[in-house]
Amino acid sequence: MKLSRIAIISLLLLLAGGGALFLLLFERYSEEVDLGFGTEAQHNPFLAAEQFLERIDISHRRADNIAALSTLGEDDALFLASSSQIYNSERLWELLDWVEGGGHAIVVAHSSGGDNERDLLLQKLGLQLTHGDTDLYFNQQVREVFGEDAGKLRNKTASELMREHNRKLADPKSDSEDDSEQRADTPEVEEPAAPRNPDIDPDRLINRTSDSGTSYELYFNPRRVFTHEMMGQGTDIDVDGSPLHWVPFQNIPTQSPLVFYERGRGRLTLLTDGDMWHNRRIGEFDHAYFLAHLVGERDLVMITRPRFDSLGTLIKRFALEFFVAGLLAIAAWIANRSRRFGPLVPAPASERRSLVEHIRACGYFYWRQNRGEALFEQARAPLLQKLAGHSADRLTPEKCRQLAETLAARTGLAAGDIFHTLWGAAPHSEDDFTARLRSIQIIEAAL
Repeated sequence: MKLSRIAIISLLLLLAGGGALFLLLFERYSEEVDLGFGTEAQHNPFLAAEQFLERIDISHRRADNIAALSTLGEDDALFLASSSQIYNSERLWELLDWVEGGGHAIVVAHSSGGDNERDLLLQKLGLQLTHGDTDLYFNQQVREVFGEDAGKLRNKTASELMREHNRKLADPKSDSEDDSEQRADTPEVEEPAAPRNPDIDPDRLINRTSDSGTSYELYFNPRRVFTHEMMGQGTDIDVDGSPLHWVPFQNIPTQSPLVFYERGRGRLTLLTDGDMWHNRRIGEFDHAYFLAHLVGERDLVMITRPRFDSLGTLIKRFALEFFVAGLLAIAAWIANRSRRFGPLVPAPASERRSLVEHIRACGYFYWRQNRGEALFEQARAPLLQKLAGHSADRLTPEKCRQLAETLAARTGLAAGDIFHTLWGAAPHSEDDFTARLRSIQIIEAAL
């Protein structure tokens, strides 16, 4: 009994000592883990832009497709995330007419690179969308491989990046030892917050100044750029009596990421990089403020993901029309089929062809096969054998004529016709063939 009490007390003392040591040595700390964008931001890349516009009291709404042009007012602004939504010339002129009336359109040029693909808006303005430089900052695969170090490797070539990355993978201990020695030698200092803007070469930045004197610093992806046959000789050109102005890169005057087209009382802003207003980049430089500057005090309509009504939605919307059309179709079918309603008409009796028709058909067939001469000889040969048997002497031409005169007296046929039928050449026409066969039948009947 005493031993069990001692064991229980010892166990309690051990637990109390372990708890005290844990509380003495335990240190609480917090760590932030970036889990990426939420579900809503993943489905809507312009969510941050919409929230920014709400914060500065700019009215905006989303539309399904380019058909929303008919509902826009002259003082509205339209944002098209892809110029491919202008899919025919009617939509193109509808957009240009709305801009001429005072509207402001912001359009992101889009091209999948197909040889047969035509961008009607670019073709109208005489612009071409082509490939420019490649910037590692926009390479998502490089950013995933190097992580936080991607910003430090901007001025290195791709081969230098891969060599350094392979060296770190081959000898990770040296890097960890160097980092531990550096942390031991230097006092702990709170790490500064990451800069809002990436480290960019100033020559790659685009600087715009508004009429009020506000300056905007922008960074466009140089992978796709606008080109024009007059670019490099100036900064604008006349298109249908309206000025087309482009903003080239500082170091490449023949390439531009931003174009302004003044038409009537409105303006069309065309740019190659719509990702600058995506969730990941809208906070960099003055991208968000430039969007607010373009919209101004207008009501913004955003068409980012074109969507058309499904068949079920159209059926619900036009249910009455579908019902009336169905009734009319049924009525038309009944009217078309009503002629066949009622008792059946008795089927006509089947006709059987006579033997004469079969014989006549066979005769025509043999005649078309050029077998008329053989048929005539077969019909005449028995009659000639019979006449030769009546005469003991050989039939000479003179005897044949005498025999023809004798048969003419019996049959009533002409002696010349009988001679021609029995000893003449085979017939070459249908009428002659028929007449001579009839003569052979009459002669056979007389004999």
